Amino acid sequence: MSSDGSLFGSGGLYVGTDWQVRCSTYPASTPILTIDAGRSAMSVSITPMRQISDEAVAFAREFARQAALFAAECERLHAAQLERLAAASQDAGGPAAA
Repeated sequence: MSSDGSLFGSGGLYVGTDWQVRCSTYPASTPILTIDAGRSAMSVSITPMRQISDEAVAFAREFARQAALFAAECERLHAAQLERLAAASQDAGGPAAA
């Protein structure tokens, strides 16, 4: 969404096993966060400018906060999956049942 509230595009990036995330920084320009997923890529930045606005800093902080929530949810789901697999292994008489 643009700063005036108008929608100009939307997209999704589904990440599998072939991925890379990097932040490119420059001495006199805004940073660029790039997410590569297979043959797709997405870059996130703010309007290039020499002076970073309060709104740009607020966006970066909220982006980081939401990314941390995303990571925590992935970790929670992964842990639950591992618990289910361990329980299934015990039920099947696997090594954990000894």
